[in-house]
Amino acid sequence: MTLPDARIAITWKDEGDELVEKGDFEGAIGCYDRVLELFPRDPEIWTCKGLALSGLKRYDEAIKSYDAALEFYPKENYTWINKGVALNKIGKHIEAIRCFDTAIDIDNQDTDAWCQKGVSFGLLKWFDEALECFQTAIRIDPGHAVAWYNKGITLSKLKRENEALYALDRATELGYG
Repeated sequence: MTLPDARIAITWKDEGDELVEKGDFEGAIGCYDRVLELFPRDPEIWTCKGLALSGLKRYDEAIKSYDAALEFYPKENYTWINKGVALNKIGKHIEAIRCFDTAIDIDNQDTDAWCQKGVSFGLLKWFDEALECFQTAIRIDPGHAVAWYNKGITLSKLKRENEALYALDRATELGYG
């Protein structure tokens, strides 16, 4: 690695990140590919590329990108979570749960991993398991508005309407919606 290569890579990564912010996922992918030409083993760039691919709903390609990132750094729970989200989008909920479990093994206080695992269970209509995940996220962070919202929806599916209304009101109080 040379200093000029590193500077070029940083410039391309920053440009890719700006394009993602603007919703130009195709342009961002081009930038990330330029970085990967210089540094093909950079897990952060592989993850960024996966996020951009997900933005284009190209989930199978995104999963491959996340897998490349995890090959170089398997302890990154953020990448495991994003891979799980992509797997959910293509209906592979059990595989997604495995990804969230891995993220939780890395950091059992990661509320996003718990919430996404709950979403997976909900998509499978395993509402008791989903509820347990959302409750865990709330125990970790009582101010987690998304966890409260998902808990409310799940309680509604379980026909526990009074508890559902309380959870949904709490989510609103915390700024959800």
